[in-house]
Amino acid sequence: MTTRPSPVPAVLAVLSCLAALAAGALQLRGAPPTGYAEVFAPVWVAPVAAVAGLVAVGLGTRLPRVTVPVGWAAVVLLFWGSGGLALEGFRAFFAVTGIPAGDFAEVDVPGMVVRTLSALAAVTTVLYTWGVGRRLRPAARGGRHRPRYLALAMCVPYPSLKVYWWLGGTFGRPEPHTGGVPWMELVLFATGALVVLGLTGPVVEGRLRPALLAAGWLGSTAALTMGALMVFGTLSQLLGVSDGPVDLDAGAVIGLVAMTYGSWLVVGVALLAATLQAHDDRRPGAPNRAVGDRVLRGAA
Repeated sequence: MTTRPSPVPAVLAVLSCLAALAAGALQLRGAPPTGYAEVFAPVWVAPVAAVAGLVAVGLGTRLPRVTVPVGWAAVVLLFWGSGGLALEGFRAFFAVTGIPAGDFAEVDVPGMVVRTLSALAAVTTVLYTWGVGRRLRPAARGGRHRPRYLALAMCVPYPSLKVYWWLGGTFGRPEPHTGGVPWMELVLFATGALVVLGLTGPVVEGRLRPALLAAGWLGSTAALTMGALMVFGTLSQLLGVSDGPVDLDAGAVIGLVAMTYGSWLVVGVALLAATLQAHDDRRPGAPNRAVGDRVLRGAA
């Protein structure tokens, strides 16, 4: 007997995609972004992504083999549309406090709304697409440490680059450069490493479990939006899809930027995979890693 999936993820995905579509359509009618706002995704990305998400949900469980690829394509575009959302908090901070930061402190309110709703639509579409795809595959019983190894490896490049600049390295270093200890980058990526270790270790029970899952969603969303901002933005500029502010004549520096910010994108993907697998640990028929680890320890 096959149980029908809960309609709640579908409802949430539809509502969030409709909200992103409405906000994106309103932004299309406004003035084009200028100044620092040019680094964000083109204004057409969010509405197109939202429509793709609605199409995926509309296909539903009747055509799961079509729903899944359409849903994941929508997720990629939605994360691009939400690209740089983490920067919005910093921009708002400088705007509210009055600390001089040039164009960075000029908050693009319509764009901020679109990026926030796109991120919400991305998360709900991930949940819906993952749920539909889960019916096409058996419960995974191997490879659960792959997100761990991938995320831990990708937590190294960006903080290492910051430490290199702090120690006096000049290659690719933006000017002016304060030269301060990169505490924020070290703490953020260390926290991300701890979260992925918790998600891929023995199943956590009790009150810590919701907090760990919330950290996984928050970390993966932040990393994906930051990675998508730079990687997809640079690729679209290289392909002539958009006219962004990246200096394509910077030579090897472009490769350095792609490597470091690409690591954000990979960390986000690995964290997302680990978070979804941790969700699956509690569904009926899923392998119990906590029991399995005890059995292995007893056998040893």
